[in-house]
Amino acid sequence: MIEAKKHDGITLDLIHRDSPQSPSYNVSETYFERLNKAFHRSISRKSSISLLSSKSTNSISARVTADGGEYLMKIRIGTPPVEILAIADTGSDLTWTQCKPCSRCYNQTAPLFDPEKTKTYRKVSCKSKQCSEVGSCDSSNNCKYQVSYGDRSFSMGDLAVDTFTFDSNYRKKVSLPKVAFGCGHQNEGTFKETGSGIIGLGAGSLSIVKQLDKYIGGRFSYCLTFIDSNASSRISFGRDAIVRGRKVKSTPIVSKYPDTFYYLTLEGLSVGSERLEYNSINSNSKESVEEGNIIIDSGTTLTFLPSEFYYKLESKLVKAIRGKRVSESQANFGLCYALPRNGKFNAPPIVAHFRGADVELRQESTFLQVEKGVFCLTLVPSQDMAIFGNLHQMNYHIGYDLKNLKVSFLPIDCSKKSRGKSR
Repeated sequence: MIEAKKHDGITLDLIHRDSPQSPSYNVSETYFERLNKAFHRSISRKSSISLLSSKSTNSISARVTADGGEYLMKIRIGTPPVEILAIADTGSDLTWTQCKPCSRCYNQTAPLFDPEKTKTYRKVSCKSKQCSEVGSCDSSNNCKYQVSYGDRSFSMGDLAVDTFTFDSNYRKKVSLPKVAFGCGHQNEGTFKETGSGIIGLGAGSLSIVKQLDKYIGGRFSYCLTFIDSNASSRISFGRDAIVRGRKVKSTPIVSKYPDTFYYLTLEGLSVGSERLEYNSINSNSKESVEEGNIIIDSGTTLTFLPSEFYYKLESKLVKAIRGKRVSESQANFGLCYALPRNGKFNAPPIVAHFRGADVELRQESTFLQVEKGVFCLTLVPSQDMAIFGNLHQMNYHIGYDLKNLKVSFLPIDCSKKSRGKSR
């Protein structure tokens, strides 16, 4: 094992919760059943995000469903290190895991983390900056945290620090000291027994990304494989996360409240050669598009667009696509087509025009076969939040640079191993 050096590289597997690599994989479920559950989680997660939530001084409101994450990630905590499998979530900041003694815990397959068995575990003092971000004090001057979720799930316990170890795919195990996390003694809700908590990858001060800044230089990236791929997706930190290549496109990250989320500016969408401007949702307005009008999120499957803008997009697609419109049985989607007799469904290319970055949305994910013989548009209307979901991030190497406040996109086959770097 080695200690991480400044801007070191770390690359790990990201395990989709419905993939055969996941401990929660249900072999009896069909592909379409798993897909439908992901859609429902996506809708639930979106509805739980509340940008109007007031910030509390003694708790964190995660604003998403506890069961809403789509990818699992393995880390090790403590000395000696104990493996934790938890949801990797760009919509949460605080990392936490269930801990002994647990007075009120949900069932989990793996043993509970025992702080008594690690030499490097320390509770955080009430006077620390970390405590001021998240906690409240008890009579022993220890910092207590409470994180709540939109579906009424919660985690409560001690805010602590310990050594985190990453089993990097291409190097020896990388050890990082004094990482703050929640040692949860009371945890309840919609958490799955195969997971031990949350790994926070948001933009807030207590996220893993911010805490490891001096080691990883504010950089992380991921490469998500298509849903039916047998290969694992990957997440990288530090120098492994640099996105390189002639076709790289970058767009600014916009700072907004709450600081957990990664806000981008979507200027429009193109259907074939015809462009639809985002500000056309206010048809009488000549004002430029609002900065930070969409969140990019790895834990949301679908892409959500403001309703008026979505229906303008749908209208353009209806005019461009020749095919038989049908309805799918779950009524999740507004635009669906029957598979033609020749077995090939064709739709015009859709391009998302982020500020400074044109990102093509691949037909394999924009029109997805959601049940046998039925293809549906996976961009859906929303009355409030706009979210760029993970279906439309697949087969892109997507890099987050918090130093230079930008997100970069590079089209790449994510099923191919490449030491975390794109060339």
